[in-house]
Amino acid sequence: MIWARRLLGALALVALLVSGWQVVQLWRAGGFWVERAEEALEQVYTRALARAATPARIADLLDARLSEAPRNWHVIDALVAEGTALSPELQARIDAARAQDFGLAARARACGICAYDLSRCTLGPDLVCGLGVNLTLAGDLLVLGREGLLASQGGEVDGLDVTLAFIGIGATGLVVATGGTSYTVKAGAGLVRVAHRMGRLAPDLRRVYTRAFREGVDWAGLARGVPVASATRAEALAPALRLTDDLGLMLDRTGSAGTLHLLGAVDTLPEARSLARSARALGPRSTVALETLGKSRMIRLGLRLSDEVIAAFVALGAAFSALAAMFASRALRLLRRALR
Repeated sequence: MIWARRLLGALALVALLVSGWQVVQLWRAGGFWVERAEEALEQVYTRALARAATPARIADLLDARLSEAPRNWHVIDALVAEGTALSPELQARIDAARAQDFGLAARARACGICAYDLSRCTLGPDLVCGLGVNLTLAGDLLVLGREGLLASQGGEVDGLDVTLAFIGIGATGLVVATGGTSYTVKAGAGLVRVAHRMGRLAPDLRRVYTRAFREGVDWAGLARGVPVASATRAEALAPALRLTDDLGLMLDRTGSAGTLHLLGAVDTLPEARSLARSARALGPRSTVALETLGKSRMIRLGLRLSDEVIAAFVALGAAFSALAAMFASRALRLLRRALR
């Protein structure tokens, strides 16, 4: 019996070490977390928002947003749309600020500035003026004309702006070669340009599009008359098209202002894809989720432990329990002997 207990103890110890090693390897390989099933996302976020979007929290956020200059009316309207009861003082502040920012003269001035220079756009009533131009072919041509004028005057040319204008103009031909849709590429490229000019596009995302421009299309060949299908490299264009699809998803579920607001919080490509999945589940409430939960928690809620990690932890717990039981049994026997 002694040898049997020792054998079982040795096996439990080996199982403990192997399970621990598997957990460490999964952690190092990035396989600890996986994306939560989309059908469960909405329920998870709804429960989290019910706890986080309290009247007091909404009031604090509104107070902070109303004190900003310029005011982020997309966020203010999203918070108000939660339907929480606001104090008369806070409601009066909102009404006064809206009258100031949405007056005819203020809107006309802001609209003209935003339409010409996206870097001066806000997420307020002027945004539609900038989008109206820059999501069309006219916006692409405006960028090329403005940057060409800067180049002729010896100024610094925004290469990313020019890149996105080229992608927007050539959207139809590009997607024929890559299997996407011209609407998605066009809308995505236009929205990325708007986000870039507004300072809401992270360097990690900018690199995806500039790399696609450098490596995904043979521009010299196009200049010689080579067909678009022959001048494009689908493999090099794929990352940009995937990102564009994610941004198109955001745009469809949250609108232009919502997408730009979410992009302002994104630092990396994985974050953009995670928030796109969140937007699919939350829709217009994505803004409230970002404000009340914060980016990190919003992304974590979209993940769960992988099945492999759960299995490894179960095995680890079982091995540890077996060893603990054996040591406890041995300790009791020694105690009985000592008491005799």
